Amino acid sequence: MTARRWIGILSIVVGGSISLAPAQAFASANESAPEDITLGSAGALVKVCTVAPSDADSSANLGFCYGFFEGAIRYHQALAGTNINRDLVCAPAGTTRQQGVEAFVSFMQENPQYESEASIDAVIRALAARWPCS
Repeated sequence: MTARRWIGILSIVVGGSISLAPAQAFASANESAPEDITLGSAGALVKVCTVAPSDADSSANLGFCYGFFEGAIRYHQALAGTNINRDLVCAPAGTTRQQGVEAFVSFMQENPQYESEASIDAVIRALAARWPCS
C-alpha cells in the first residue's frame, strides 16, 4: 500500500466518537485515566477505543487509540515497503482513521477469539479483513 492510500486513515478526525461496543464494555471514568492506559491485549485496545463519550478522559483515550492506529499503519508501511513483505491492507483512497477504528472494533466484536492477541496483530488482522489486498 502506498502512503497516499493511508492519508485518509491517518488524518485526524475532529469531534467524532466511536460507540460501537455494548455499554457494559465501556470503562468507567476511574478505570480510563490516561496514565492507566495499558495494552496487554487487543481486548484492552477495544476498551480504549470505545470509552464512553461521557467519560472524563474520553478525549485522551480516543487520542491514544488513534495514535496507536497511526503507529500500526506506519509499522505496516515499513514492513511492506521492504519489498520482502507484501501489503496486507489495501484501504481505498479517502478512508479515514475513524473508519479504521470502527472496522477494528466491529471485527473484534464479531471475533472475540482474538481478544487476547497482541494489539498490533489484531489491528492488522481486522484491517486486512475489511480491506484485503488483491
